[in-house]
Amino acid sequence: MESVLELGAAKRGARLASKGFGRLFVWVWVLFSLAMLAWLILAAFKRNNTVFRDLWALPDSNELQNFSDAWDLLNLAQTTLNSLLTVGGGTALTMAVAAPAAYALTRMRFRGASPMVSFFALGIGVPVHAIIIPLFVGLSEVNLTNSLWGLTLTYMGVSMPFAVFLMTGFFRSLPSELEEAAVVEGASPLRVFSVMLPLARPGMVASALIVAVGLWNEFLLALVLTYDEGKRTIGVGLLNTFGAMRYTSNWVGLFASVVIMLTPLIILYTWLSRRIIEGLTVGATK
Repeated sequence: MESVLELGAAKRGARLASKGFGRLFVWVWVLFSLAMLAWLILAAFKRNNTVFRDLWALPDSNELQNFSDAWDLLNLAQTTLNSLLTVGGGTALTMAVAAPAAYALTRMRFRGASPMVSFFALGIGVPVHAIIIPLFVGLSEVNLTNSLWGLTLTYMGVSMPFAVFLMTGFFRSLPSELEEAAVVEGASPLRVFSVMLPLARPGMVASALIVAVGLWNEFLLALVLTYDEGKRTIGVGLLNTFGAMRYTSNWVGLFASVVIMLTPLIILYTWLSRRIIEGLTVGATK
């Protein structure tokens, strides 16, 4: 009996130690990320000849000109607009298709629904590098290379597996009473879906934001599928900025460009963080 109690105590101790180590790792990672973000913001407000002299020193002057130079001289206005159009359009199209697809796969019982969900899950593991060449060839056949519209459709295609997989988990968690009441009243499947869709709003917000963040940071597809300077996205624009900084040594301009790129993501996370957590936890626990 004592050995059983000792074994149970040892297991509880191991679980507590593992949980404590996990929490410690998360906090170390959070503090490291916040420190790097703070250093980046400080560097963006410094002068170029002082940015590396004392890494953690406060700026001795308010160099807002760094952001003006990054925006105007480095063409961030055009690349940011292109990213907003392609990411916004790709996210909207993804959710417009993923929401009804996830609803049909989880709430409408038909043969093959479960294998199709698994098929979408497998699509998450396909790397972009494996499809970039056939994707470029296919888009060139329909004259959609070097096109913001073609890049938007590509973004929708690569985001669909994750969005559908995440939304299926959330739709499964929704109660069926309201759906059954609508069916009894004689509502069509499309009408039933419109009734259930507001209940899925937290899951849709979480899915849309995760998709948008991934597309905003996307680089390879934009680099390969667009080649005119006027159609580059902000990720490719930062690459060009880095190439220019290697010869001009205007590193504060590069840091200001990165801050400009991160600002929309920080605002979105701050604004919608509660909805993201709610959408992910509800879909995962019920």
